[in-house]
Amino acid sequence: MKLIDLIDSLFNPRKLKKLITELGLNTESEALLVYMKENLNMAADIQIFEVEETEDEMFFEKDGIKYIQLFPIEHIQNLIEFDLNMKNKGFSEIQVVEKLLEYRKHDA
Repeated sequence: MKLIDLIDSLFNPRKLKKLITELGLNTESEALLVYMKENLNMAADIQIFEVEETEDEMFFEKDGIKYIQLFPIEHIQNLIEFDLNMKNKGFSEIQVVEKLLEYRKHDA
């Protein structure tokens, strides 16, 4: 899955719950963290992990694959809605992803 694929689900509780269930994640986890495989770029695949598994580490390795934490799902939602002020403003999903990645690389 790519980050752009996640954006649509972030503000649709039904879609997000379905995705979390399909991924076999614990809905009672303290936090669900979005990690990007190898690089912080739009082409990178993402994986969502429970904070209990990654211990909130910025860099995490599983099955020989290196991941870099983007943000917790809840933080991504807050960034889009408040800090970046992009929710329901007519921005494309690509524009939202670009802003998130830019924010992560330069401001986080």
